[in-house]
Amino acid sequence: MRFQKPSTRRRPEAAARLRTSLQHSQKDSFTSSLMTGAFDQYVNAFAVFLGATAVQIGWLTALPQLIGALAQLLAVWLGQWWHRHRLIVVNAGIQTATLFLVMLLVWPGWSEPFSILLPALVVFHLCANLILPHWRAWMGQLVPDAIRGRFFSLRTRIAMLTSLLTFLVGGLVLSGAERAGVTWLGFGMLFLVAVFGRGLSTWHLANMHDDHSLPTHAERRTLLKMFRHLLGLLSDQPFRRFALFMAGLQCFVALSGPFFAVYMLRDLGFTYLQFTLSTGSSIFAQFLMLKFWGRVCDRKGNRYVMALGGALIPLLPMLWLFSDRFVYILLVQMLGGLAWSGFTLASSNYLYDQRPRDVHFASYAAMGAALGAVAVCVGALAGGYLIDRVPSEVSMAGLILTIERPIAVIFVLSSVLRGAVMLWYLPRAPELRVRDRGRVRDLALRVARFTPISGVMLDVVNRRRRRTD
Repeated sequence: MRFQKPSTRRRPEAAARLRTSLQHSQKDSFTSSLMTGAFDQYVNAFAVFLGATAVQIGWLTALPQLIGALAQLLAVWLGQWWHRHRLIVVNAGIQTATLFLVMLLVWPGWSEPFSILLPALVVFHLCANLILPHWRAWMGQLVPDAIRGRFFSLRTRIAMLTSLLTFLVGGLVLSGAERAGVTWLGFGMLFLVAVFGRGLSTWHLANMHDDHSLPTHAERRTLLKMFRHLLGLLSDQPFRRFALFMAGLQCFVALSGPFFAVYMLRDLGFTYLQFTLSTGSSIFAQFLMLKFWGRVCDRKGNRYVMALGGALIPLLPMLWLFSDRFVYILLVQMLGGLAWSGFTLASSNYLYDQRPRDVHFASYAAMGAALGAVAVCVGALAGGYLIDRVPSEVSMAGLILTIERPIAVIFVLSSVLRGAVMLWYLPRAPELRVRDRGRVRDLALRVARFTPISGVMLDVVNRRRRRTD
């Protein structure tokens, strides 16, 4: 049997199509980062502005992430029936419409704005997680190996710089609007930038090429078979222990994480500019330290870096209680960025090195994300309800203890439980041999999103394509 030689006439067309798609992808990095910087970290601050209670803030964090993670489990199955490119573009368009709805909530006069904000965020995270696995697979196939490292590195720099600058400028806008007595207008301008960014991002995604074809009917897996496959991953004891460790940590981080915005804006009386600088310092520290932690991971191993971060992360909530001064809070936030950047990078690579060679990394990542989302849901809801029920006075051995800030109890409890889960797993965790992904410092990193819990969420992208990546 002879293989027909490809037509040379089509090669320039294919090269031009690829070049155009890659250019649109880089522009998508810029426009989608406008949305990330103007929206993600300001959602809780906006809820505080609307007068949301601690319980409502807990729901605002818990439910969207839970629904979003479950959607990520369904995304691959859905992609068997709906073309990948269309699925991504449609969901990005729905996100744009959802952001526009949130923007309308800034207008004074809404009687129950939270009842609209929560479902809107659920839809937003649902669409984001339906997009995520297909975007990874699409870009993995689209970007040639020869330029893969340079492409993702440039894309990451664009995303990091754009999202951080947008976030900082947003703080200035909100601060100016607050002084002028039109805070609602400041939020409206921020969310308009988010709508504009996601709208342009959708247009760029729509103009990219995707030659992916749907599987045949015989190749499609049923939903039940897919869930059985994912649950079967938990039979691997090392993965099960690691997944439970990460889920437990996320649960106890979520116990306090969503309420730092409440603490800064309500209890400490920070201005929006102070809130932005405080949060931005943590994000900037994470960006700044990623390459450093990559070198340490290469020299000392991922477990070593996880242990360093794990020693600091439990202390962070309690450190907030020692002083109300803005400069002190700024330093605590930078210390948190230092700890989280190393821990996030090392734990991502630890999972990558842990999974068997013949199992797709996406399956392990999706199962870990699902368990983590359930844990975040439990932790955030528990934190909200506990804050709501902490008494103002506690009698102990005849002494009356006055609790001026109920949220302080949650900070202490979060620190203790974080330390307990770290001590349960890290001392017995083995140091895994680095696989064929290359050096950690050479990995390209993609900013997935900001979260009010642990700051920057990263996707780790290999320099070379592997069958099980």
